[in-house]
Amino acid sequence: MANPVDPTLVLQELCASATTRTANALTVLNAVLEQQSKITPLDFSMATIGRLSKEQGGPSTQTIRNRTGKHFQQLIEAWAAYAGTTCKKPLSVRQKQLLNSNDQHILDAIDDPVIRAVVGSLIAERNKYRDQLNTLKANSDLFIDRTKGVKTNTTLENKQLVPLEVEAIKAAISDAFFNKHGWEVMPTGQVKDAEGNEIYKRGYVNGLRKLL
Repeated sequence: MANPVDPTLVLQELCASATTRTANALTVLNAVLEQQSKITPLDFSMATIGRLSKEQGGPSTQTIRNRTGKHFQQLIEAWAAYAGTTCKKPLSVRQKQLLNSNDQHILDAIDDPVIRAVVGSLIAERNKYRDQLNTLKANSDLFIDRTKGVKTNTTLENKQLVPLEVEAIKAAISDAFFNKHGWEVMPTGQVKDAEGNEIYKRGYVNGLRKLL
């Protein structure tokens, strides 16, 4: 799993292309997010962050959710990923109790002790994998290989890049290539065009450089 991008770098990039007013708002929001990353349970939902931010003189929930609040959303998402969670509101103690209660009702309705034990084991497995899935969603993109019946013998040898592949990657992330297109590489590895539009996502250049 790739390491999430340092949100401080994301903040610097966002502020570099923002107005003074927006940059100040981003700075306030970043301080709120940094503080929130130290509190458990982790809660990076826009409702919570917006409320805390507004109390500190930063952007409100509505401002963050607006179409023009994309830069605020990006900073929140960066901090959530860095903390190993998502922007979804975490379940309250009451909600967790209800979920556990529903599971218990299912088990109580099963008379056969063997079947009850099997179902209890399945419920525990489900909860474990659900937690793992939430963590994966926060930090990575999943790729599902739908090819059928294809078996390959993967060895360390064929995982190594051949010289031709190395040269191709070097050319793809070279200064000459980016200058030719008028593109700029940001500290986070993101690539933007002359108008500031994203060409490649954050981590693109940095990730490829690690392969070399």
